[in-house]
Amino acid sequence: MNPAEFIDILQRVLDQLERSSAPKPSEAERKSIISLIGAWFSQLKPAFAAMLGDDSQLTPIDGLMDVFNKLIAGNRARSSLVRQVKAIRRLFTDSLLNGLTRAYWNLVAASSPAGYDEVVARRLKQLDATLGESYEQATLDLADSGRSTYRGAASELREVLTGVLHNLAPNEKVEATDWYREARKSGERKEAHPTRAERTRYILRSRGLGSSSTGEAEAHTKLVEDRLEAVVNANYKRGAAGTHGGSERTEVLASLQYLNALLRELLPG
Repeated sequence: MNPAEFIDILQRVLDQLERSSAPKPSEAERKSIISLIGAWFSQLKPAFAAMLGDDSQLTPIDGLMDVFNKLIAGNRARSSLVRQVKAIRRLFTDSLLNGLTRAYWNLVAASSPAGYDEVVARRLKQLDATLGESYEQATLDLADSGRSTYRGAASELREVLTGVLHNLAPNEKVEATDWYREARKSGERKEAHPTRAERTRYILRSRGLGSSSTGEAEAHTKLVEDRLEAVVNANYKRGAAGTHGGSERTEVLASLQYLNALLRELLPG
């Protein structure tokens, strides 16, 4: 589970509580809170503990959830419940979100196919048939271990990533966002057009994910781009084509595994 989804769950509960001015929570609101507490202990905490390798860092959240459970059992005022949700969100965001998000991306990449990914191929074809064809050609080239170079496959995959980012995050959409305008106004950025990282940010934020959860995805995008670009631009010594062909293939296959993980996050289902 993407850790950002837990933030979304907390926000939905908070929005529900803040919509009403009634002093006590309704039965529907009580059920939402009870479901949240139950989900934390039965599903979310075990999933996050698996990402981190142990659950000791999650103990403070356990304590806040226990207090939350006592508040709802005691039919405490709405204002107390609102404060508790905010306390849980603040602790999770400040202490756990960045580490969990890094761990999540590492696990996603490790569990993604190193070669042809049927899910990615299908979604690419739905988005743009040409991108789907380019992806399939690149993975076919990589499946051939007898090629002398794999720079063509690396270039194809880099163009697939570029095509996805430009399709889902066109210039005018990214440039219209408040955060992009603010960066331009403050002088933080000098580029004429949105970067790949900014396009990644736009795509994920358009789905409701915040800056903390998109930061690792932006870094992941840059990692994939840098690795593929290094293969495409590499200048090898004459006479070593066979040796470097093998190392190229290894590097592009590793990059493809990261690309598959990234595209599964970016492409619509």
